[in-house]
Amino acid sequence: MKHSNSTIGSLELTLAMILSGTIGYFVISSEQSLWNVVFFRCMIGAITLGAYAYYAGLIRREFFQSSTLMMIVLGGITLVANWILLFGSFNYIPFSIATVAYHMQPLFLVLAGAFLTREKLSTSLMLWLALAFAGLFLIVELDIHEIAALFSDQQSHNNDEPSALIGLLLALGAALLYTATTLVTKKVSQVPSTFVALIQVIVGIFMLLPFADFDSLPTQTSQWVDLLILGAVLTGFMYIIMYDSFQKLPTSLIALLSFIYPVTALFVDYFAFSTQISLFQGIGVALVLLAVCAVKFNWSLAFSVAKKAQ
Repeated sequence: MKHSNSTIGSLELTLAMILSGTIGYFVISSEQSLWNVVFFRCMIGAITLGAYAYYAGLIRREFFQSSTLMMIVLGGITLVANWILLFGSFNYIPFSIATVAYHMQPLFLVLAGAFLTREKLSTSLMLWLALAFAGLFLIVELDIHEIAALFSDQQSHNNDEPSALIGLLLALGAALLYTATTLVTKKVSQVPSTFVALIQVIVGIFMLLPFADFDSLPTQTSQWVDLLILGAVLTGFMYIIMYDSFQKLPTSLIALLSFIYPVTALFVDYFAFSTQISLFQGIGVALVLLAVCAVKFNWSLAFSVAKKAQ
């Protein structure tokens, strides 16, 4: 039964990460400001999650215990703050560097999980995590010259240019906040994931309401459709299966499966905007998928050595 739960959780999180990789397309297509996109994502997501939770009988009095509710609200705050910091980092540093910094999150998650939940952190796991991270570097085609420019004196002499260090700190801060969201969600495993997601997006509505621009709402039906998909499918449905998977999977596997997101985004970029996939990006995709399979099927260094010896 435990193996069955792990398999279902893996499928749920894989689908959730694939859906996550399409979010950027709908954000761009909606032509709305960051604050409006996130606000309507939370509001439509809350309606979707609320309707599902009500008809499924998932809104119960015992879930409103103060200690449990506070943990869920905390997860909502870190979730929304994570979105804000990540998108804010794009104003200071190139998207590729922000993406790499943000995807330190799986490493943060594994280390935090090992420290807080005492999950075993094997040498093999660290190897596969490092391999996945190397694949991510290839996928985003990180330019070493861009990294060197961050620490040069070129920008410091221009007061009109924001500090690149701020951008890096924002992206890393977003990664830490998402790590906290994941760990908090695992702490309330006794509560249905749908209820958890519902409370968290409601928290997001109140957080973002002061920043929403109701004078610049969508003027085309297609834009509203984009927001509807973002809220109903890419928030409501996606968070139901994603949070359910968090409660079924070990922290290490959650960390590795999260790399599916940038892989999916790469292919969405290719098909939607005709962005070419280079040889190095293809190698990066292969490395990420190899690492995910290695953790899923518990491949180890000892196993590899034994196979070579035969």
